[in-house]
Amino acid sequence: MRASILAAALVLAATGCSAGGASSDDALPDPVVDTEVTSTIDYVAMGDSFSAGPFIGTMRTDPEGCARSRDNYPAFLADWLDVASYTDVTCSAATTADLYAPMTMFNGGTTGPQIDAVSADTDLVTLGIGGNDFGIYDGLIRCQQAGAVCPVDQLGADARKVAGRVEQAVRRITKVAPDAEVLVVGYPDILPTEGTCNAVGASAEVLGPVTEVAGLLNASLRKGAKAAGASYVDMEAVSAGHDVCAKGRAWVNGPRFRAGIAAPFHPKINGMRAVATEAFRQLTGEDPEVTEYAEPDPDVVVLNQS
Repeated sequence: MRASILAAALVLAATGCSAGGASSDDALPDPVVDTEVTSTIDYVAMGDSFSAGPFIGTMRTDPEGCARSRDNYPAFLADWLDVASYTDVTCSAATTADLYAPMTMFNGGTTGPQIDAVSADTDLVTLGIGGNDFGIYDGLIRCQQAGAVCPVDQLGADARKVAGRVEQAVRRITKVAPDAEVLVVGYPDILPTEGTCNAVGASAEVLGPVTEVAGLLNASLRKGAKAAGASYVDMEAVSAGHDVCAKGRAWVNGPRFRAGIAAPFHPKINGMRAVATEAFRQLTGEDPEVTEYAEPDPDVVVLNQS
């Protein structure tokens, strides 16, 4: 499978796509000329809100309750790889259990198991999940609140358990799609590893244990991916200096809900571009031509039934 993605990248390069680096909101590259070259890659995106991209730009409505953006990293990756088909079943608030069973969405509706989108024809799967298991993400947010008691030991123990769940998920995906390349996508830095700021509202002493648990979660994702033979996209390594305290360089939103920008403490569009860039590099060994918005060919986008 990796060979087919590499071949697709070479075809795209030969038709005029030039290499570009990761972009920020205030330094975007020139628009890309559409070459109308499509690879043979059938791509399925699975995951939680850090993959779905709640409230970034325009939301997809298939189904509405997943708060899935048209400009999340799977959409950018599908665009840059010029895939033959693109199925996005990421859903905000999803846990690993929702990969295999119907999920109740935040609007009360239900959506089917994410793994149902995978088939024997699937060539590429991205999986960004685990932070909602055991209530880890919600626990980390609560730890930042004034006067809160942070159960660091329990959160750390739960974070370590995610490795087994990720390993199981990858194995179940590859059982259905044995030829697929699977990328497990890690979480970016949300909070600063040193110091603090008004956007966080907690002291550096409080944040230390919280960022430690976040690191354990990413280590767990890496461990699970490796155990099942998947690749790991290390967003923690590249997101240093882009946390919520980074102001104009931040890849994540602060504590306020900002319609069109992002949910609280979730990636913004520049964070999504950064994830897609790392995934593209890992798949092809090349830099993508970074675009301002994601524009996969409408003909390749598979609409999901709610």
